[in-house]
Amino acid sequence: MTTNVPPQPLVTFDEFSKLRILDPAQFEASEQLKEECQEFTTRTGTFNDIIQMFMNLMDEKASQIEREKLQAIGLRNRAEREVDGRKRKHAQMQALIKERQAELDRLVLQADSLQKVQQEQASLIDSMSSK
Repeated sequence: MTTNVPPQPLVTFDEFSKLRILDPAQFEASEQLKEECQEFTTRTGTFNDIIQMFMNLMDEKASQIEREKLQAIGLRNRAEREVDGRKRKHAQMQALIKERQAELDRLVLQADSLQKVQQEQASLIDSMSSK
């Protein structure tokens, strides 16, 4: 019967006379894994920096888009007010034209009436002076 008892660690000395628990192949593999982990951590940090820059850029662009959107809304509102203002001004001008036309018609009638009175007075004067 075999029992699965983990092997006892092997204590060795490396080329620099340092005491090692792992055998040299495992030590090399763990050192390589350590370097790869450090490289991965560095790459991850760089990636996070790039993502942060990208997020800052997107926030800036979102703010710029929001400003442009508000400006466009303001311009649209101003254009709509201008259209309404022009319609109101047109209506005022039409009312003024009607008022002036009515005054002109009244003055023309008054002038015609005065001219008639003048002609009647002139013919009365002529008839009185010829007698």
